[in-house]
Amino acid sequence: MRATRGRIENLVMRIQDDFLRTPWLALTSATARERFGVDETSCEAVLNALADAHVVSRSRHGIYVRDFPDAERRDVAKPLRARQQAGPRHAGRAA
Repeated sequence: MRATRGRIENLVMRIQDDFLRTPWLALTSATARERFGVDETSCEAVLNALADAHVVSRSRHGIYVRDFPDAERRDVAKPLRARQQAGPRHAGRAA
């Protein structure tokens, strides 16, 4: 089957959507091929394009995961650190 522009765009959207809807999703190229039912060349091309667009990151072990920019990580961690520094809200109070 010949890969057309429409099929490739559809595949990009399907894979991107899965990573955005499931932040903890971790796939190798082989598991992604199985999950999306596509050939190796198309799957690798789409995963690499998503990595170039910073939608996913590829680990040194070949695992693709959702990419979270450092700025987002710091913003998420900031409120947590503030709560931890504040300590328990009602220490010493009876429930």
